[in-house]
Amino acid sequence: MVRVTGPGVRDLLEAKLGRIPANRLATLVDWKARTGETLDQALATFFPGPRSYTGEDLLELSLHGNPLLVRQVLEDLHRLGIGLAAPGEFTRRAVENGKLDLSRAESVGALVAAETEDALEASRRILSGGLQARIGPLRAALVSLSARLELEVDFAEEEAAPGGEDLLPWLDRAREELSRLLQAQDRLQARGHAPRAVLAGAPNAGKSSLANALLGEDRLLVSPVAGTTRDWVELPVHTRLGTVVLVDTAGLGLPSDSLDAMAQLHTRRALSQARLRVLVAEAGRDLSPEEIALSGDGLFLVVRTKMDLHRGWTPGDGELAVSATGGEGLEPLRDRLSELLAGDRLGPEEISLVGQRQRQAAQSALGSLGETADRILAREPEIAAWYARQALSALADLVGEVPPDEVLGAVFSSFCIGK
Repeated sequence: MVRVTGPGVRDLLEAKLGRIPANRLATLVDWKARTGETLDQALATFFPGPRSYTGEDLLELSLHGNPLLVRQVLEDLHRLGIGLAAPGEFTRRAVENGKLDLSRAESVGALVAAETEDALEASRRILSGGLQARIGPLRAALVSLSARLELEVDFAEEEAAPGGEDLLPWLDRAREELSRLLQAQDRLQARGHAPRAVLAGAPNAGKSSLANALLGEDRLLVSPVAGTTRDWVELPVHTRLGTVVLVDTAGLGLPSDSLDAMAQLHTRRALSQARLRVLVAEAGRDLSPEEIALSGDGLFLVVRTKMDLHRGWTPGDGELAVSATGGEGLEPLRDRLSELLAGDRLGPEEISLVGQRQRQAAQSALGSLGETADRILAREPEIAAWYARQALSALADLVGEVPPDEVLGAVFSSFCIGK
């Protein structure tokens, strides 16, 4: 799909098709080069602004999926003076034209980059307005709170609403809500990337064959010659809870040469970065002292391979037995890998912040709300009012908006101060 947005879309359609297709209706068209020859029969869908993703006129051109064809269309558009979009430009224009706030725009990038189901769901919830729904009531209440504190400052000699202390329970609730958002982000970041499961074991233990079987394709070279795998190879394996990165490594043992020694060093480095270490050993024998030492720290899952060659042999307690050739035992192993993605997951209604900018804004709001409460208790309404304004500004930053002077509006709409 080629997407074009901006004020020149209608002129482009008139030049290419001689007409503007019906709004938001996929229309079969002959898309011609400026020299007149047909480049492709395509589906053209026109979204008139402001009811489009960017808020501008937007064309989606669905082409047949040949990279050469797409390049020809892009080159033809370039000759007409239509430039390539910069990274994120469509979403940036959506923000500039008021179609998305900044927090939802950030969730678009997070949605694309998500590696786990939790990260994907967190991005979806913000994109659908979940963060706005949480922060909106906080902001509205904070406007009223700020107005009360401003009255304390400006009309201290008048019969203004007394106060401050009665606002403390609300401040506590607001701080708890922001703390929950930050804690959810902490948990998500800890589990936001696909976990790594590293295969380790002696040469010819069947690590590469096992990886190929879990992938369902012969991605890695397999040979009876020891030392075929020299460096680690990362492969995405799909489980019922998301993707796990499976890392195939060089076999561990007595190095045969300097290159093998370097490969084994890389293997140990990969093991140090793993969420799960999988000791792969052929069935039909006891583990060697070196394998026992390797798996003795309790962080290893022991997988016995080539069970098709050792019928009737029984694996030890806690060991999984597999046959890469026949597929036996692969699903229990895949389930064990999926457990890396389980644990402290987001609740069904929970919202997580996305990115460092949102985190800094939430932390700033949390700190300002704490200072507001402290200043209220110290009976310093002027300083408390200043911190409340800072918190309000930080909440606006959190959702990516630049708010109007909401405090002043709330003062005049909520209190009769005409005298």
